[in-house]
Amino acid sequence: MSLKINHNIESMVAHRNLLMNDRALSKSLERLASGQKVNRAADDPAALVISEHMRAQVSGMQQAIKNNEIAISLVQTAEGSMNEISNMLVGLRQRAISAANVGASDQSMIEANQAEIENALASIDRLVTTTQFGHYKLLDGTNASRTEIKFRTDSDGEFVLDGDDNKIIESKSTVEGLRFHVGPNADHQASVSIRNMHTNQLGRVAEGQNKSSFASLADIDVRNEQGAQDALAIIDQALTEVATVRGEVGAFQSQTLETNLTSLQIASENMTAAESTLRDTDMAQELATFTRNQIMSQSATAQLAQANALPQNVLRLLNS
Repeated sequence: MSLKINHNIESMVAHRNLLMNDRALSKSLERLASGQKVNRAADDPAALVISEHMRAQVSGMQQAIKNNEIAISLVQTAEGSMNEISNMLVGLRQRAISAANVGASDQSMIEANQAEIENALASIDRLVTTTQFGHYKLLDGTNASRTEIKFRTDSDGEFVLDGDDNKIIESKSTVEGLRFHVGPNADHQASVSIRNMHTNQLGRVAEGQNKSSFASLADIDVRNEQGAQDALAIIDQALTEVATVRGEVGAFQSQTLETNLTSLQIASENMTAAESTLRDTDMAQELATFTRNQIMSQSATAQLAQANALPQNVLRLLNS
């Protein structure tokens, strides 16, 4: 072995390995402290890119879960009020049947039946007006479906005409009143409509369809036998209309919102597990790595001390 004093190659090698071990030890400490094995892009560029997309997706799912829960609460609020409307309509039907029993009813009983019916109709309208989710009214027709008409235009913004009858080409589409964003990405929407529940919009019939000239539930008057009979038909129609809307809203809640909520929760769990596999530290494995790096760092420090002591042999030769 040659002895040199200008360049201590053994010391340089030991120093380089000591720095490598210190960097590895520092990285292990960071991973143990943060709980993540990817703390910066340099740790694993591919895993970082994939996990960032997964994080965005998980975040979107978590908000979509909240959106679904809020939508369910809104739908339940509307359905609860419609249930009360149904109960009042059943009471109205009972009063109408009582009023139709003209052979056993005197004028005071008939007037009492009509007064009770008018009070119930006012209660229905009041319930429709006051049913809201926050400041958002639910049953007053705001959330009824509507038809949108769109006209086809060319690249210059001019209307496109039909070649046969020279009319503007248009397309019609139905837009639901209540629209909810129920998924983690764009266009993940679900919608349902709730018709106007005011008494003048329930049980509507065309002019001349009943002998009493009742146009809707709001017009019923049971103070004569024919009026009681016609009122029964309108009340039955109103009951059917309310029940139909309740069925649609109930199906939307159970088959769309609640099903989608369960699906989102499962997807969020699986996506979080996948992101954790890419990003999170295996603490047991990293602790074993940390112990190895700690031992290697201590060993490299000791060997650097030995390498720095080697040039002392030259002094022994000079002093001999």
